[in-house]
Amino acid sequence: MEGKSVGVVLAGGQSRRFGSPKAFAKKDGKEFYLHSIDAIKPFVDSIALITNPQLENYFNEKEVKVILDKPEYQGKGPLAGIYTAMDTFSAEWYMIIPIDVPFIDQQIMKILTDHLDEDVDAVIPVVSGNIQPLIAIYRITVKDLIKHKLNQGKRAVISILNDCNVRYVPMKEEQPFYNINSRLDFDKWIGIRNKLEKESVYNENEPS
Repeated sequence: MEGKSVGVVLAGGQSRRFGSPKAFAKKDGKEFYLHSIDAIKPFVDSIALITNPQLENYFNEKEVKVILDKPEYQGKGPLAGIYTAMDTFSAEWYMIIPIDVPFIDQQIMKILTDHLDEDVDAVIPVVSGNIQPLIAIYRITVKDLIKHKLNQGKRAVISILNDCNVRYVPMKEEQPFYNINSRLDFDKWIGIRNKLEKESVYNENEPS
């Protein structure tokens, strides 16, 4: 991405449906939040991880700056996290990613960077007709708009899209966007996968 860019990992949710902090659940032996960091790392100059006070001291990546939402917007959802990053770190572009999409990969983020130009405020993927505003790139030009929406009590990231210039990027592959919200999601997409991998290793080592 041209100009200074910041990666923003959104890790401030309470994970109520999951039952424990999703950031530290594992896929392929690696915590979810590390999958998110790896996906954006090649495309940004620095990375900020936005979280809540309960989790602040549990992230230990030396190259990642861990910060809390602005006090006036704490608990106000991902839009508050995006604003906090924009208000804390000076950049032109902010690459946004949550911590509960462990199948995300660098190729998806590379496609988004290919659609950046000076005429857009945001680049957002569309998968099977569904807009994915939390795996996206936003320009600093939307900062004041985000603050305005937050002050109106609007938390949904999608609330800003009608008021800025968005480039929507259709994508066919669905798996990178699988969102792990609950234990059922985990068992469906990751638990079964882990079980099959263990069985495969066991069968390979089984004497003939």
